[in-house]
Amino acid sequence: MKPFRADLHIHTLLSPCGSLEMSPREIIARAKSRGLDMIAVADHNSTYHCELTVTLGRETGLTVLRAAEVTSAEEVHSLVILPDEASTLSFQAWIDSHCTNMPHNPDIFGDQVVIDRDENIIREIDHFLPAALNASIDEVESAAHSHGGLFIPAHIDRPAMGILGQLGFIPGDLFIDAVEVVGRIADLLFPVIRNSDAHVPEHIGRRYTEYMLESASFAELAKALRGEAGRFIIPQP
Repeated sequence: MKPFRADLHIHTLLSPCGSLEMSPREIIARAKSRGLDMIAVADHNSTYHCELTVTLGRETGLTVLRAAEVTSAEEVHSLVILPDEASTLSFQAWIDSHCTNMPHNPDIFGDQVVIDRDENIIREIDHFLPAALNASIDEVESAAHSHGGLFIPAHIDRPAMGILGQLGFIPGDLFIDAVEVVGRIADLLFPVIRNSDAHVPEHIGRRYTEYMLESASFAELAKALRGEAGRFIIPQP
């Protein structure tokens, strides 16, 4: 086993808050230049750029995990990281079934475009992707795990859109695989990880977590979060 450096919260240009420079190809190039071994693309309530980024990563030797940053009805952001293409397609269908279809104004919020490997626009999303789903945080957690995924409340130490800022507490009945923090939080009962939440290329890898793994993969990451079979999150200074 050896250390692997991972940034598991990166937005593509599909997220309206993401720079149009954040194409899957640019993300891969920046991640490799920053010495990352594994990344996850996690657009708001969307997995539409996952497969392209996985493919481009595979071609260049970078492991890319499929993910989404899901907004619950309470406006809590959580990362859902998924194990494979089939589960990702199924989870996207679940997201779509709970979408509130708030109209999107690109002049105010930014473009929401899906591109192909040659960076041609192939689709524009006309509902506002970050809008809260009509599903509670409990339902998001349940859906994540029923699809074989990992459920990670995002940036919990931010005043807005984190579970502590929105709810004031972490519900005891949630099955949480880890929590993501921006700064440093001690004495939590959950595994703690840090990611960049990058929306522009220069932020990729600005925060990351190192894991002791056999290889860079979803299965190995899951073991590290559970502290199984000698895999673990490497403590941060």
